[in-house]
Amino acid sequence: MSVNLRDHINTWYSEQKLKGLVETTSNSYRRKVEVLLGEYPRPTELDIKRYLAKKQEFGACSGTIANYIKAYRSFFGYLSERGLYNLDPRCLKLPKIRHKERRVPSDEDVAKLLSVVQSQEDKVAQLLLVDTGIRVTELASIKLKNIDIEDASIVVNGKGGKTRVVYLSESTIEHLRGYTRTLSGEYLFPSTRADAKGEYRNRTYFEKRLRELCDKVGIERITPHQLRHYFATYTLSRGGDIKAVSEMLGHADVGITLKIYHHTNARAIKDMHQECSPLREREAVYAFE
Repeated sequence: MSVNLRDHINTWYSEQKLKGLVETTSNSYRRKVEVLLGEYPRPTELDIKRYLAKKQEFGACSGTIANYIKAYRSFFGYLSERGLYNLDPRCLKLPKIRHKERRVPSDEDVAKLLSVVQSQEDKVAQLLLVDTGIRVTELASIKLKNIDIEDASIVVNGKGGKTRVVYLSESTIEHLRGYTRTLSGEYLFPSTRADAKGEYRNRTYFEKRLRELCDKVGIERITPHQLRHYFATYTLSRGGDIKAVSEMLGHADVGITLKIYHHTNARAIKDMHQECSPLREREAVYAFE
């Protein structure tokens, strides 16, 4: 009797969450697997490759294709380990991803965004994104108990259930101190939905509010992830240590930071050379003649 693969989605999904995969990623993986099985109930390696080829034809970039493959590797790896389905997930090779230069908001636009009249909650959210470079999912799930006002730091829950400490400027602390006095629950950004009592706001709320604030102040729309890039680019371009920035961003390896922000790091190296070269001073030039 053949196995109905859809019957195993729920147990696989639950296991991913237990392993610490963030909810948005777990949900995304699940949707990708469900759609695939809707088209190919018992897919072969060739079926999956044809399916992904169609995605590429319709404009899916290498990063998007990589996410599909990660989802399929996870699901079919789960089935293979339990002897439920014979499809080796290792046959699905990840594409090489080109890290193109991200659009980074200008200093002027970020200043306008932070100066616009907004609620305490909006202000704290924008300050944290700009000041720390945390992901919007990490922002949304901050717990009050993980905020240390005296140390000017917050413990955030990152990808894969990993925690890290991010540090805050005086301006952020000042607004955070006032805002937290108005709260009594578990989270810094509690949901106000009747069906989500005791939970935190989802990422789409922050994305929507940011769009509205940008429209209000009359600047090009900015996403939370672009504020993350702004933090990294601004810090690195002013001589910030690449390893420290990598840790603040929650990257698994400093090499990831270098790949994404190589253009910024290259400019910083060039500026440093211009400043520190032995031939910079006229006297040094004469010394080598």
